[in-house]
Amino acid sequence: MGTYTGRDVIVNFAIADESADPSGLTFKRLGMMRGKSMKTTWDTVDTTADQSPDFTKTNLVTFKSCEFSGDGVSYDDDLFNQEEFKAHVISPGAGTANQPKVWMQVIYPNGSQYEGPFIVSEWTDDSPYADAATWSMTASSNGAVVYTPPTP
Repeated sequence: MGTYTGRDVIVNFAIADESADPSGLTFKRLGMMRGKSMKTTWDTVDTTADQSPDFTKTNLVTFKSCEFSGDGVSYDDDLFNQEEFKAHVISPGAGTANQPKVWMQVIYPNGSQYEGPFIVSEWTDDSPYADAATWSMTASSNGAVVYTPPTP
């Protein structure tokens, strides 16, 4: 497929906790986004000891965390689902035990995607005097996030 622009990457969400079966969820597009970033980090533990080869440190990984961050231009049209997402983050309901939990999909033009449960830790509204109103958010994995490569 080759190269692509970030505007062609789709971000979907479904309001549900981490125990939900994603195949039964109704995902909605989080619209009018600009920046979309997915970061995967592994925690490591030092396994270096007195007989490590060539006095070189060795490590093992312990736990993986994924972090999604994104931002967009503020729109209140139902079509873009921003108000629904924001309302859930700010005042989560009983369906997620009053926690800002969502399932997210990040889908790339080549068909690859990330999917998994997240907890939204940050929502920001910016309303500058002489510019477009914008928003940004950050979410951390809250269970297994799976990356599916494109099918050939």
